[in-house]
Amino acid sequence: MRNILLFLFSSLLLVSCVASSGTPSDISGAWVDEQERLYFLDEDGTLGMPGQTALSGVRWTLENDVLTLSTMDSPGGDVRKRKLILKQARSGSMEFIDADGSTVTWKKSRATVGRLEGSLFYRERMALPPKVVISVQLYPLHSPIPVATSITPVAGGSRLPFRVYYLEQTVTGQVRLAASVLHSGETLFVTQNDEIIDVPSSPNVLLYRSMPGERQLPPLNTPASYEGALKISGKNVTVRLYLEDDGLALLTQDGDRNQYMGTWMEKDRNRTIEITRGALKPVTATREAGGGLLLNGLSAQPVDLKPAEIPWPSKGFLLEGELRSLNGKPVFSECNSQRDIPIQPSGKGYDQLSQVLQSNGESSVVLEGRLQGGRLEASNVFLVRKGGVCSTENYASAPLLQTYWRLRELNGAPVELFPDQPEPHLILRDNGQASGSDGCNNFFMNWKRKDANLTFSDGGSTLRLCPQGEEQARAVHDMFSKVDEWNINGSMLELRSKNSILAVFEAVNM
Repeated sequence: MRNILLFLFSSLLLVSCVASSGTPSDISGAWVDEQERLYFLDEDGTLGMPGQTALSGVRWTLENDVLTLSTMDSPGGDVRKRKLILKQARSGSMEFIDADGSTVTWKKSRATVGRLEGSLFYRERMALPPKVVISVQLYPLHSPIPVATSITPVAGGSRLPFRVYYLEQTVTGQVRLAASVLHSGETLFVTQNDEIIDVPSSPNVLLYRSMPGERQLPPLNTPASYEGALKISGKNVTVRLYLEDDGLALLTQDGDRNQYMGTWMEKDRNRTIEITRGALKPVTATREAGGGLLLNGLSAQPVDLKPAEIPWPSKGFLLEGELRSLNGKPVFSECNSQRDIPIQPSGKGYDQLSQVLQSNGESSVVLEGRLQGGRLEASNVFLVRKGGVCSTENYASAPLLQTYWRLRELNGAPVELFPDQPEPHLILRDNGQASGSDGCNNFFMNWKRKDANLTFSDGGSTLRLCPQGEEQARAVHDMFSKVDEWNINGSMLELRSKNSILAVFEAVNM
């Protein structure tokens, strides 16, 4: 009996020691941290990070109770290492000490992570540099938004192995695969068209030599209008989309009875159109070679929209917004689009709005009106809330942290890109540090936020001399010094100062 008790005590002591120190075989699998980020520690030491856009896992190691996570920010970027000291390990959780001395807790995740392994190859007679970066994305068949991304450094060769980690619940059957090979930020090879592959499988994907400007659609000409049909309960419902020059969008459904005002912008390198509608989930439209759009997000199936010369709806519809006075005249700011719309100074609705301003001052109103020639013709005012304002809670399809934010607009003007120079971008990390590029030099700085407030401070940068873009680079740094607010609408990040928009960034899936 004594020997049995001694054996049990020794076994428990051994388990306790393993739990406190940990070994690679003990901690492999899926884990989630306090910010809901998922880490997949594969048994062979490969690190997967499903769901991340600007951060991709490379390797992980556990030596002497120190967990080292190697990641990449973006194609052509450096491999970053984060070290966590293992403090305590239990069957379903682990506690670490971070570099700043704070406690970090990981918990076992029930997520099922899949692996897609294959290889990339090309037929051109040329040798790659010794080290390159490969980028692979998986997309649903009818969506421009990727469900899995892998960015990893590999040895250059005629065949390049890849591995993509994905959440099994987001990938079923077939997906589209896009891939590229990069060196020092330059794209060397790329898939000519997305490959449709089965999951699971082991695809061999052919790449083609990339030339600057190839396979890029020109900017969209506006104003533009489109029409298509959506089948609901066996009935065809008309869908119309209007895109104006100033970024205003109107989406109508079911004979113009359902109206969704919002804003539109061409995003990512494929010029995908994103229509944001306040707190509603954004919809996206993939541009097609024939001039049409494939609208995703309005229903379970994509809607095929064709160009159509159709006027804005002539019937009135409900609009919610802010009413305020500008030079003694009423101005209406529509909530979903956050755009100021001129008011037609005539009719019953205009008299009602003028009376509201005289009685209540600035107010939130719900009115019936129509847009004609870029002006709001109000007919009736139904609801008035004194002093009310539009909600600032917009739908965010991209997280603020760990996202590769590419600069699109600066001080109201489009950002200019220059050959052989990096694109201006920003990445905000959860340790209060930020990094990016001003289009010439790489920079780093500190940042703080509280609710909608955001500030930057204490920065530095490299000292490269660039042949072009120095004035724009100075304007980028000047912009950061003025920022005091932030807002995400869909996949667009706005940095603001006293309610005016200083810069617009877009979330880019690399």
